[in-house]
Amino acid sequence: MPTAIPQPSRSGAVPRTTPTPSWPDTAILVTATLLTLLSIVFMLVLLRQRDGAHPWARLDVYSGGFLVVAGVAGIVQITTFLRSALRSTAGAGEAFGLSYDPGVVLFGLITEPLKFAVVLDYAHWHLLPALEHPALQTLGLIVATLGSAGLIWTDRWLSRHFASDAAAGQLMTDGPYRFVRHPRYASILLIGLGSPLVFASILGWPLALVLLVAIRHRIEREEPHLRQLFGSAYDAYARRTARLLPGIY
Repeated sequence: MPTAIPQPSRSGAVPRTTPTPSWPDTAILVTATLLTLLSIVFMLVLLRQRDGAHPWARLDVYSGGFLVVAGVAGIVQITTFLRSALRSTAGAGEAFGLSYDPGVVLFGLITEPLKFAVVLDYAHWHLLPALEHPALQTLGLIVATLGSAGLIWTDRWLSRHFASDAAAGQLMTDGPYRFVRHPRYASILLIGLGSPLVFASILGWPLALVLLVAIRHRIEREEPHLRQLFGSAYDAYARRTARLLPGIY
């Protein structure tokens, strides 16, 4: 399951630097892959019923489907966006926005336990059983699938953007960026909204609210940074595209 840490949906200019040694890059990629896989395995363990004749009763088309689409998005994120961002130290700092929003790491530490609580609610606690309705769960799975597809699409474009200094120095306005300025954040938010519907958990809605607040905070910090990098070109781009939802915001 991809960690919902808001990373920049757009890169700025990255000065040419000496690439970091390959072994730290490999270590980071391997660690990220293992953490993603371990997160999925842990959620499967949480879904397992300790008593009864059907230990995997809660691993249904909804919960299983969500883990598959989110897991695929997480792996693609690592093999495309993250791999490309690690091309240089400056590129990695720009990709994760550490220079203008270092609190992104803290956000990840806060949200991870909440994800597992949502799964526990679906598997064992059932705090609000009325939320468990096939129509709502189907809607949630559709929303999460759209979010995962958007995340994969955006990460593939970001991987090209960070592939070279020349590409990283250009304002990106094609692909998913043609429709909104922050398609990555929009995709992460869709996954966050799909989760409480799929897992029929009241606990998922505070997590979605935290995610929304964090994304808005991130955008408010990122856009001034981008205006410093691209000037009037970014202003013109911002006038013709919405932040997250075309025609609305």
